[in-house]
Amino acid sequence: PPRRKKLCVINLEHLNEKISPEELRKAFIECAAIETFFLWHKYKTDNNGGADLQIKLEGGKIPEDFKRQMFYTFGDYRDLCLDTDISSKKNTNKGVGKVKKNIDTVFQKIDITNVEQRKPWWGKNAEAIWDGMLCGLSYASGNKNNTQIIKNHNTLGTVKFGDNKTTLSEFAKKPQFFRW
Repeated sequence: PPRRKKLCVINLEHLNEKISPEELRKAFIECAAIETFFLWHKYKTDNNGGADLQIKLEGGKIPEDFKRQMFYTFGDYRDLCLDTDISSKKNTNKGVGKVKKNIDTVFQKIDITNVEQRKPWWGKNAEAIWDGMLCGLSYASGNKNNTQIIKNHNTLGTVKFGDNKTTLSEFAKKPQFFRW
């Protein structure tokens, strides 16, 4: 889908063989924050400048259709982590192929060799990655001090978009094919 064509993976792409699980966590958080920052600016551009949207965000309210984009993006990062991403990974020198190779290298060091073993690692770090997205969004709002206001109504375990009853954690577990 179009949102995946330019998904920020730069920090994950430039990891080296000596990377630790903690540094992998940091790379996921940074990529998610950067992606959300730029996703917000694109969203505003696509919505005629988004002055009203910007005011709402400054007050801590994330527009529902943007929150939906954040859900999909969070799911995309989960897929990269769990190696359930269905995009082409043939080129292991750049892009998603390089990211897969780097993530595999980190997990092999700590004897994590399959999806089921990766799930606890993701579960332990998912909240920090989501919080990174919210932090990136607060910076995009022009008021980095409203991170807590945005977080208060959008915690990982309770955030939903629209009238949907599915939480972010459950939504991200849907197979990638169904989220496209």
